[in-house]
Amino acid sequence: MKEVHLPSVFNQNQLEPEILVCNQDSLLENLPIFHQDNESHFHESLEHWRQLNLAPSFIVFADNASPLSLSMPLLLHHWKEIIVHWEAAMDSTNDEGLRALLE
Repeated sequence: MKEVHLPSVFNQNQLEPEILVCNQDSLLENLPIFHQDNESHFHESLEHWRQLNLAPSFIVFADNASPLSLSMPLLLHHWKEIIVHWEAAMDSTNDEGLRALLE
């Protein structure tokens, strides 16, 4: 039967925990990668329509709603605020922006 040896106290003390040092620049560089994986469908649709529709009311809505809907947790947290922005855009929209806002 094989003998099992536990690591000695000396060997355990020699191990130093690895500390991950992150600065704000490295977090900001990795932020788009993070959001690509966790992006909400609402945000993806919003960005799609932003490329297709240049109606002023829709652009204002997209500018306000985009940072609030980057991920599903953000969207769920800010849904009431997004609805307020949507209602304001619907009140001031013309036919050009209506299709994008209803989509």
